[in-house]
Amino acid sequence: MPNPVPKRIDTHVHVAVLGDDPGFAKYGKVSAWMRDQLSFKIFLLFARIAPDQVSDQALRDKALKTVDQSGLDHVVSLALDPVYDSGGNRREDLSNLWVSNEYIIRELIPRSNGRILLGASVHPYDPEFEERVAECVQAGAVLLKWLPSAQHINLADPRVRDALKVLATAKPSGQPLPLLLHVGVEYAIMTTNPATTSWDFLSWGSLDRIRNGLRRKRDRWATPDIAGARANLRAGLEAGAQIIMAHCGLPYFAPPFLRFLEHDDFGVVREFLQETVARPDRKGRCFADVSACVSPFREGYFPKIRKLPEDLLLVGSDFPVPIFELSAALKEHLRDLEAMIMRGELERVVVPQDNLLDVNWRELRHAFGEHPMFSTAEQLLL
Repeated sequence: MPNPVPKRIDTHVHVAVLGDDPGFAKYGKVSAWMRDQLSFKIFLLFARIAPDQVSDQALRDKALKTVDQSGLDHVVSLALDPVYDSGGNRREDLSNLWVSNEYIIRELIPRSNGRILLGASVHPYDPEFEERVAECVQAGAVLLKWLPSAQHINLADPRVRDALKVLATAKPSGQPLPLLLHVGVEYAIMTTNPATTSWDFLSWGSLDRIRNGLRRKRDRWATPDIAGARANLRAGLEAGAQIIMAHCGLPYFAPPFLRFLEHDDFGVVREFLQETVARPDRKGRCFADVSACVSPFREGYFPKIRKLPEDLLLVGSDFPVPIFELSAALKEHLRDLEAMIMRGELERVVVPQDNLLDVNWRELRHAFGEHPMFSTAEQLLL
């Protein structure tokens, strides 16, 4: 019998809750500061929501419509727990954006015909971490999401090591619940405390120190405990955790020949993936996703991505982070030009007209062909 066609799964799709509507206030919040940022306006542009029409219902309906009209089998919609301070207190007031697990469970999944999967988020500082993770697993979570800078998670904190050990056996069968960990620079969901910006990093070199020293004192980043962070991640892997490092830790704006201009964790991600290959006896495994890589800024890194261990890569989009038609032919450019001139659709200069989840999948297929990354998610998450 022929092998079944692997399910097409996007492992990295963001959603947001303004929290303005009383019926949605319990599900999340976007801070007033973040709503004024260019990044948020760009997200609305790529989500195809006019600024004067944005609302909690519009965000929910657009997320559902985008998934429904895509050719994908599943997308993992990501929650984002708010900040917890060092004492383990929940601090929604210190979060520029947070989205509860319940929002995805109650508002998205039941309306998606089974196509939306729960990417849960539970902060490792929460004293009830283990109990909440168990609840998420029971609700069908396929992974857990951390964004250290925005959530104020110091990866060197002992509670991170303990949380990873919980995740290593979080499913009823004793199998791990994978962790999707943001690694490298972060410009989309900004922290409320500039000092924590570097807590996404797994490396810190002389160029990082120089760039940091040039910042105003109030804007300087904390020097991350790189040795402690790596030790915690490796302790989790020894216990059986599965860690997915987002974006391959790549710079966003700096091309390969100018990598020194921006922080770069690609080398560390490569090291962790190579360790997984070299240590088949270790219980846990490390993966990386290629989310937010379909952009002219990161296209130059595709040759380096191709050299990573193939079976340890996953497909993601990072929607609504910008997605571009890198392989667009002249006919497509002329069609976009016509729409801009004749119908005033000026956004077509940057936003592809097709479903952006499909564009991301198509462009990765064009760049990587029959790469194992397109089937890894089904094996890992389902």
